[in-house]
Amino acid sequence: MTTQQLRDAFCGFFNDRGHITRPSAPLVLRDDPSSFFTSAGMQPYLKAFRGDEAAPAPRVVSVQKCCRTGDIENVGFYNRYHTFFEMLGNFSFGDYFKEGAIDFAWEFVTDVLKLDREVIWVTVFESDDEAEELWHKRIGVPMSRIVRMGRKDNWWPQVRWEGPCGPCTELHIDLGPEYGCEGGCDFGCDCDRYMELWNLVFQQYTEATDGALTPLPAPGIDTGMGLERLALLMQGVRYNMETDELRQIMDAAIGAIGATTAAVTPYGQEKQIDIAYRVIADHLRATAFLLADNVVPSNEGAGYVMRRFIRRAYRFGRTAGAREPFLYKALPAVAQAMGAAYPELVGKEDFSARIVEREERRFADTLEQGMDLFEEIAEDLAKAGATVIPGERAFKLADTYGFPYELTAELARERGLTIDEPSYAAALAEQRQRSRGEAVGLQLHANGSLAQALPASEFTGYETLAEEATVVGIVVDNELVDDAGEGQQVGIVLSATAFYAERGGQVGDSGRIELTNGEVIVERAMPLGESILHTGTVSRGTVSLGDAAVAQVDVPRRQAIRRNHTATHLLQAALRELLGEHVAQSGSLVAPDRLRFDFTHHEAPGAEALRQVEDRVNEWILADQEVVSREMPIAEAKAAGAIALFGEKYGDTVRTVQVPKVSFELCGGTHCDRTGEIGAFRIIAESSIAAGTRRIEAVTGMGAVERARRQDELLAQVGGALNCTPEELPGRVEALQKRINELQAEVKAAKQMSAALNLDDIVGQAVEVSGVKLVAASIPGADRDMIATIADEVAGRLGSGVAVIGTALDDGKVALVCKVSDDIVKRGGHAGNIIKQVAAACGGGGGGRPNFAQAGGTQPEKLEEALAAAADVLAGQLKA
Repeated sequence: MTTQQLRDAFCGFFNDRGHITRPSAPLVLRDDPSSFFTSAGMQPYLKAFRGDEAAPAPRVVSVQKCCRTGDIENVGFYNRYHTFFEMLGNFSFGDYFKEGAIDFAWEFVTDVLKLDREVIWVTVFESDDEAEELWHKRIGVPMSRIVRMGRKDNWWPQVRWEGPCGPCTELHIDLGPEYGCEGGCDFGCDCDRYMELWNLVFQQYTEATDGALTPLPAPGIDTGMGLERLALLMQGVRYNMETDELRQIMDAAIGAIGATTAAVTPYGQEKQIDIAYRVIADHLRATAFLLADNVVPSNEGAGYVMRRFIRRAYRFGRTAGAREPFLYKALPAVAQAMGAAYPELVGKEDFSARIVEREERRFADTLEQGMDLFEEIAEDLAKAGATVIPGERAFKLADTYGFPYELTAELARERGLTIDEPSYAAALAEQRQRSRGEAVGLQLHANGSLAQALPASEFTGYETLAEEATVVGIVVDNELVDDAGEGQQVGIVLSATAFYAERGGQVGDSGRIELTNGEVIVERAMPLGESILHTGTVSRGTVSLGDAAVAQVDVPRRQAIRRNHTATHLLQAALRELLGEHVAQSGSLVAPDRLRFDFTHHEAPGAEALRQVEDRVNEWILADQEVVSREMPIAEAKAAGAIALFGEKYGDTVRTVQVPKVSFELCGGTHCDRTGEIGAFRIIAESSIAAGTRRIEAVTGMGAVERARRQDELLAQVGGALNCTPEELPGRVEALQKRINELQAEVKAAKQMSAALNLDDIVGQAVEVSGVKLVAASIPGADRDMIATIADEVAGRLGSGVAVIGTALDDGKVALVCKVSDDIVKRGGHAGNIIKQVAAACGGGGGGRPNFAQAGGTQPEKLEEALAAAADVLAGQLKA
């Protein structure tokens, strides 16, 4: 059975038994601070198991995208580990329980998959007599193949938490002695012989930190079967990566590596190379799915994890013979292999490949420099007879040179070394303390108990800008109170309000609340649970619970926000039309004075493309088209082509905003009634905010008019300063720039000529150190570029030798360069180590490669003394 046939067979089996198929939840979690990714099939249903929200149906089946990184070092070495994987699961919410779950599981594996009953082993929780009895007496599994196990193996999850939990039972498959240890082994061995296939969790409790169990409102079933393991079993291959879809991805990666080198080792010929291929295929698949979820490489969160996947795969590619970036060439194979099951992969291949190529090329430079520095650390440890890398040196590799800590740790393991983790953590904490800023702002979002204590607010702001209501909640200093007086900062909750609460990128409304005995000036409306909190100041009188109130939105401000929000939708439509369908929103800000739109794209659009985007939006504005807002079932909206913000959670009924034949999106914000109300649209900035993510800032309405006026004024001022009209400015500026370049070239040429006149004298200063010619000289009046050129010239004239050149700069600092010829490098000469010690003698530091290095210092008065030290440093390096 192919992998796709297995997906279909699993869902079809449970559909026939009353389960509805639910689509996979997003891979990247947007609203769960405890985890970056969906890591289990039941994760989307946590609230349903807890009873906090209604289950989508009594019986559900799904194929869930998952990502875990805790065992990344084992990927490729063992069958049971992946970063990205698919989890087949069936769920019961207060419907069937242990008996039903066990019956379904046994029927599927024996009747549908036709697995041999004699190779199936079962584990149950150590005190679960009921499950054991069901397996033995009802199903007929002999007691010799039923094993009781403890919490580590048969309780989900292993750690105590206040989420759904309970005992579980697992189905294991005996793959045969050829998968086991030499000399044989028994069930429970860590080898690949006994493969865990399917975990059936009996969700019965929540568990306190002290171990106390509280029954859930209704017991449920949560099962998980790894699709990759099932495919391995059904396709009769040795490794998961050899199954049909993953093999297609792996073969594409091998082909991409082969395109970079004269010879590539085929899969199946060399163990270490095979491991590298399996790691690459796994990480390629994970990267493609993260990119499809609009993640881009970054230094934090999900973006950092993806960066780690790319870099780790690239390094294993080097092990397999790759001589240049190759991952980006193989990436489209993921969509080819899995696009039918996951259409979000399709159409983004070019964009995704460009992102990966950029990351590969950036890491290639880091890897080369970092490997040199790691080798230096390893050599130092070997000389000292030590095996522990100082944490400070590992931190410097990461912080100064961008060499990831995880890569240092992995390389260390390969050499039998470890890292002093406490000292690394101390260095990291110190760096974070230096860079940490103070967080400011209202912290009400973090107060869950406060949110639960406040009643829900009815939002009427789509239809009106003023609403009569009753005060049903007052918050002062993060506490509920009965009343507040003049001058106090407050949060007011009303039974109904026209104020839009800040969400989805749109800022909250401001305005005022007229009360029975006072007034509140509202600075910001924000969500708090199901309530809308109006934060501001009591400007006169008092506010008390039960007061009658009239909440009036600041109308001009709301209208400006509406213009910018509708313009944001038109902007996304124009970008998708002109740049490609891969463009997707990855963030936004809709404020009264401007809009900001973040979107996925692999390169700067360019001035002409931005002009076309701006023109397209203004054409739609001038067309004065109707903006239609209405609610509909989410399935109907998506079927009609509505664009959803990927990763956002939506209910079964959603609000859609449509400009016919232009834009159709799921959106809860406030909008114009017609596009003509926007007035005008002007892009004011475009920039990169991360690899593969661009940002456009724009203004509309009077903001666009004011922008044009300011630019006219600036042009007039510059023209006045240069004594020309605005129309003449380009020519005048070009002439000035040309003259500046000429003068700079003249100055540089004069300096280089002056230095060159004394080059013979400089070479003549060479001394011999253990038979090696050394020139250590200072060049007055030179700059950094000049001494690098001089070092090359001196080294060239020496033919074989070492050149150390320094200069005192105009800013009171020192610049140093060292060049070592290749034959001297073989004798032990190392430019990076020479320059490091020379620079230290004049208050600085630096380093570099064995044949070339640069450094700086802060004490120019010690330059000559520092250069004099070069001879002793070189003598200590040279081999006999």
